[in-house]
Amino acid sequence: MTTLLHVSDTHLGKRQYGSDVRRKDFADAFEQAIDIALGTHPEHDNDPVDAVIHTGDLFDRRTPPLPVVRNCIRTLRKLEDGEIPFYGIVGNHERKMDDQWLDLIEETRTASRLNHVPTTVGDVALYGIDSVTKPAWDATEFDLEEPDDGDAFRLLCMHQLLHPPVPEIMADHATAETIEKADLTIDALALGDYHEAEEAVVDGVDVWYPGSTERCSVGEEAPRSVCLLDIEDGTLRRRAIELDTREFRHVAIEFGEDDGYGHAERVIERHDLDGAVALVGLRGERSSVTASAVYDLATERGAAVCKVDDDRGREALDAEHGPSGTVKRPDELIEERLAEASLGGVTRDVEARVRGDNDLGTSHVADWAEERIREAQSTAFDDGDSSGETERNGEAGVADADAATVDDDTVADTDSGTAADGGEDSRLDSWTGTTEHDESGGNETDDGEGRR
Repeated sequence: MTTLLHVSDTHLGKRQYGSDVRRKDFADAFEQAIDIALGTHPEHDNDPVDAVIHTGDLFDRRTPPLPVVRNCIRTLRKLEDGEIPFYGIVGNHERKMDDQWLDLIEETRTASRLNHVPTTVGDVALYGIDSVTKPAWDATEFDLEEPDDGDAFRLLCMHQLLHPPVPEIMADHATAETIEKADLTIDALALGDYHEAEEAVVDGVDVWYPGSTERCSVGEEAPRSVCLLDIEDGTLRRRAIELDTREFRHVAIEFGEDDGYGHAERVIERHDLDGAVALVGLRGERSSVTASAVYDLATERGAAVCKVDDDRGREALDAEHGPSGTVKRPDELIEERLAEASLGGVTRDVEARVRGDNDLGTSHVADWAEERIREAQSTAFDDGDSSGETERNGEAGVADADAATVDDDTVADTDSGTAADGGEDSRLDSWTGTTEHDESGGNETDDGEGRR
């Protein structure tokens, strides 16, 4: 029998809610998974596994901090000492244009990257396909090679949102289409990218997600887990093993017209927040009680991390008698905002290119933008006459140059659906009115985590 541990979406380095406590939580969950693989976790009695497979998003960003990378390698070193190999693929969050972090870690001999050539573990042939962007999907060929052992159990690892088991509205592709695209008979499909544990059988193939090892968003309420796989004589048995992760506690405080600090204090005291992530929602009438004061109440009550969402004073939507009319497209709203900002030509050109490019990770927008800015500066400043028009153009050139500066990391991160340091919705967070704090009491913007 061959035993594997399936781990996915560890998102190492994620500083959720601006908190170093949460960053450590993600590292601790990964270490728990490794201890389970070694058979040394105190709360689980499984034997050591033959190998660990990781189906993408080992790191939360394509530019993880060096201490996060070093700590990952130190954790993986425990597997190497136990002679248990670690095999992984690249997820959308950590994907780079050339060499990948798994390639670097492979140099330390603590991990290996799966590909279209089978890696044999016992009687199992492992394959891996890195996360594929939507624009590249149709042109991507899997080209899986036949294993030397024709009777080997063929397990393909991928990092995609596939339906089923992912709900169709959230999926990028159909599972049946993906299995057919493999162009090789596979026995099982081990997936990453979806953060909930889900499973299905499609065209006779077992398909599943183990879920993420930590809660990456408010909606991820189910326990976090990894998946133990036992494969013998072509038969697969799966068993979820729960991880011990920090609890999320939801607190709703409804303010009436006369409610003040004492009301907030009484509601907070009714909840056990000790050591938890406190997610506090403020609703109802506006009052003198600030979100910062509520944050202090929650942390004094023992919350390790607190996020306060202040929605007081907002009118509830009446589905029957509420506002009517058409809903504007996001691009239309953006155009209106840009028109109000009176931006210069170069700035508008760069904005249009960044917003309209379907594959920023390979289109070198930063170089293009820098060239356009330099041309604008040259045009604005090379003419030395003192006419009012020249002076106005010069000012416009400076504005364009300042506004259109493009950071390479920010452009690169656009490909994975995230902003430079947040989740994929972080660019919109400044419109939401969300207030949150790290454990030191400072306000930060919601990182807008999603399921991916």
